[in-house]
Amino acid sequence: MAVKICTNCGESNAEGSLICVICGTSLKDARVEGTPNADKVYSGKPNLNSTVCQHCNERLAHGTSTCKYCGTVVSRKSHGSRYYSDHHSSSNDGESTAMETFGRGCLWLILGSVGMLILAFITQSSITIPWFILIPIVIFVFWLASKKSRK
Repeated sequence: MAVKICTNCGESNAEGSLICVICGTSLKDARVEGTPNADKVYSGKPNLNSTVCQHCNERLAHGTSTCKYCGTVVSRKSHGSRYYSDHHSSSNDGESTAMETFGRGCLWLILGSVGMLILAFITQSSITIPWFILIPIVIFVFWLASKKSRK
């Protein structure tokens, strides 16, 4: 990788820089050290696991998040969210993904709680559910939520 050396402070700057990142001096007359991008020739097998930095055109190793030559953040295309994807498992066992189960279970618990509050308001009383009854109810609700609805 080629760098421009600032004539004022001696700082190394990326080859395409116009001003020094440290002192702001123009790099118009700065000397270039290293191999300029225009002179780079790659011979050999292409590395399928590497990408090229969009800023300095250096080859990047697979999985890097920043370019080690210029510091540019490497952006990659997203292949969909881990939890909210359009692809569902092809199994026909009637089971949901973890996030679907969690979302449906929380929805049913919230609706049940609202129903209990409405019932308590209508009867003008308080409803107390002991923990040893509430915990199995919550487990049962999430178990039911894990089953896919039949379409």
